[in-house]
Amino acid sequence: MKENTTLIDQEILRLYTEADREGALKLFIDHYQARLYSVVYRMLGNHDDAMDALQEILFQINRSLQNFKGESSLYTWVYRLSSNICLNFRKKRNTTASQVELNESLLQSMLLPVERPNEDPDKMCEIKYKQFMVQQALLKLPETQRMILVLHDLEGVAISDIAGILNINANAAKSRLHRSRQALRTIISKGFTVKGMEGVGVSAVGPNGQLI
Repeated sequence: MKENTTLIDQEILRLYTEADREGALKLFIDHYQARLYSVVYRMLGNHDDAMDALQEILFQINRSLQNFKGESSLYTWVYRLSSNICLNFRKKRNTTASQVELNESLLQSMLLPVERPNEDPDKMCEIKYKQFMVQQALLKLPETQRMILVLHDLEGVAISDIAGILNINANAAKSRLHRSRQALRTIISKGFTVKGMEGVGVSAVGPNGQLI
């Protein structure tokens, strides 16, 4: 899987350097959109904001890929870019397509369909219900704490990569992860309410503090 991803990354970069930006972006979307949407949705908490942020991320990838130096995997580089956009999303959401080099209608035609997550508790199975409640608890955390939990516990990104994404050292990343898990446990242990689901709690933190 890793070898296949490396080959795809190389092909994306080859297309880009040969001035086939549309081809490079389309291949990136085909291979990475689902994973990227998952991260953005977990950070922002709703489908519409996630789709808006996803478009901005793809605009920025198209504009900034020339700055990729190969010092990390392509997706680690994209995580860093995406993290910054998510952390500043509400400040940047007025960014217009005229500020980037890719036509908006062209990007819309490239994007793959993304199903809106089911947020109706009456239609959720137990696992999806827990996932939904974890998402609601995450949204109560500060964005920097939310980011590290999403990247490490939900997306499986290594601490060393997270340190690079957040521009901190590995020990600081470990410490931040520990504090973020503690903060999430506190939110869950005290209980919280979700509109339409008052009085319902969730137990979704493992013995080591990781999300389950």
